[in-house]
Amino acid sequence: MSKSSGTVAEFGFYPFEDVAWAYDKLWGATASRCSWLPSELTRAKDPTELWQSDGAFISQTCGWPLVTRLAEKVRVVGAFRQTTLESASHFYRSVVVGRVDGTPFDFQGSVAAVNGPESLSGWISLIAAIHGPQESWRGQVRKSGSHSESVRMLCRGEADVASIDSVTFAHLRRVEPAAVNSLFVICNGPLVPCLPIIAHRSISDLQLGELRNALSESTRDPKIADATSALFIGGFDALDLDDYLPLLNLKPNY
Repeated sequence: MSKSSGTVAEFGFYPFEDVAWAYDKLWGATASRCSWLPSELTRAKDPTELWQSDGAFISQTCGWPLVTRLAEKVRVVGAFRQTTLESASHFYRSVVVGRVDGTPFDFQGSVAAVNGPESLSGWISLIAAIHGPQESWRGQVRKSGSHSESVRMLCRGEADVASIDSVTFAHLRRVEPAAVNSLFVICNGPLVPCLPIIAHRSISDLQLGELRNALSESTRDPKIADATSALFIGGFDALDLDDYLPLLNLKPNY
């Protein structure tokens, strides 16, 4: 990988426009510490195409597609330490919210708003929280396309329950407080590793080490503390695929 090879860097999982500057600032600090990285982030409309491509890239994916279909195609760089209430080190729990109050048992057989079938936080964690790991969803499922839209579906009465990743939920508390405050927190999902940062499988061990060092240093750089604070990032931990493989124990019984 080199700058001349057209390496793409993309962090698009939290596309809230008012914090785009913070991602740019964080990446600028990272790229300045690693000469072969591109100086700017790319805003990819569909990062799934990037993950499957043959070109060099740095990206962020969900833990579930990582362990189910990307394991042989990418190398894991690590994960950000998130600072949300539901996070601890590089682990987090999703936030299960309901249109009405109740216990997890009350929502068995209810209508679920799900951002997508490959979402660890929005689907796998929801089943595990309400029914248990390796179980199936016993009610109706309505695909929302995003965590934000799942929340809106609950507010419109189109679904009963949804599981929202903790960083998105923290952002929604800020940008859509009326919607969030109208819902009830039912429980939290299982403790799982935060979103994995991945690279194309062609990245060398040397480059992988340089990238990990750059991310570790930039996320703790006081000069960009305003950016990391806005993104709920408190650091970075180097991780490998083996750190995510235990997620397969949550596989639902489809």
